[in-house]
Amino acid sequence: MGSPSHHASSGRATSPHVVIVGAGPAGSSAAILLAQQGARVTLLERARFPRDKTCGDGCTPRALWMLERLGLGALPGDAGAPVDSVRAISPGGITWSALIPERLFGGRSSVVPREVLDERLVRRAVQAGATLREGVRVEGLEREHDVLRVHCRDGEPLRADVVLGCDGSPSVIRGALGAPAFSEHEGAFAVRAYYEDVRLSHPRSMGFFWEEALLPAYGWIFPLPGGRANVGLGMRADQLAASGVRLPELLERFCASPHVAAELAGARRVGRVKGHHLPFGSSARHTTFDRALLLGDAAGFVNPLTGEGIEFALESGAFAAEALAEAFATGDLSARGLGGYARRWQTRFRTAFRLNRRLMWAFERPRLLDRIFHLANRDERARDELIDVLSGEATRLSWRFLAAVAFGR
Repeated sequence: MGSPSHHASSGRATSPHVVIVGAGPAGSSAAILLAQQGARVTLLERARFPRDKTCGDGCTPRALWMLERLGLGALPGDAGAPVDSVRAISPGGITWSALIPERLFGGRSSVVPREVLDERLVRRAVQAGATLREGVRVEGLEREHDVLRVHCRDGEPLRADVVLGCDGSPSVIRGALGAPAFSEHEGAFAVRAYYEDVRLSHPRSMGFFWEEALLPAYGWIFPLPGGRANVGLGMRADQLAASGVRLPELLERFCASPHVAAELAGARRVGRVKGHHLPFGSSARHTTFDRALLLGDAAGFVNPLTGEGIEFALESGAFAAEALAEAFATGDLSARGLGGYARRWQTRFRTAFRLNRRLMWAFERPRLLDRIFHLANRDERARDELIDVLSGEATRLSWRFLAAVAFGR
């Protein structure tokens, strides 16, 4: 693999060269913003676009806000299913639903297939000036004085001033940097399938389902354009291992459960069931290194309660671009010089990740979850707190909410 082409604009050829491994939301977000700042950016992607990515496809209000920042504000409208509410069913059959409040980035969400979302993002990165190389399998990383060399299966190593690991979980770059693997109890596995000819009872809602027979797993049905839906199920990795069951089998049982079967009546599954690993954000610690950062799933930026990762991936790209701008200005590309990255993501993500990790305990207990939904149905403040939790925006819960749940008040 040869050297990236230099742009003709003044000074561009001597700009810092940032190599980004992985062209998903984290990598493309960083590439867009870095290229706009004048850095030379090379995006390396193992697959070729358009390519599928196993995911729930849900874009939260904050994710849509980030897409607008990146110049893709029209994307959800022309390629996604609009969502303005959340609907959830507890193990005891208590249904709770609520509109997403306007205070959460305008109250808009969307479900956009990753095959579409990721391609639009990477094309935007190329438009901003990044160089995209598809079909490149990265196998390692080595340091040589003040330079990093990215080793690929085919071709010569690629020289970089900074490397961003955006290659998901498991991450080749994470391993090459010496960061520890994610522990089993701080991650989950999820599976999803696509259905067509779906006639949802609430076509503008993200649907969450906690079926008592399937706990501690939880499932979802998210609407997609054209009468399609993303149907999936997730479970913590250590609990899945202890159960001895396979997630595709649990998904079959989920789809056959009464509430879900009613939503999918007359629908047909298309394609095969696909699975992926979700590292919990509550375990995110090792993200900043000399001349290298980890972003998105490679850093562990996933909501432990809902499995949402798109918004955190997009935002981590912005944090990386801001931290690199600071480091380039001072000439300090050490871990200390890049410390603005960790400060930014910790301020924004850490409290929410830890809260949602603790809330997993409550959401795995049928009677307690029934009580939470019952409370949210009769108390406006509790409803607002619960919608913040499921939208990934909650950083604390009121004592009133906790007491009402714990004591049934």
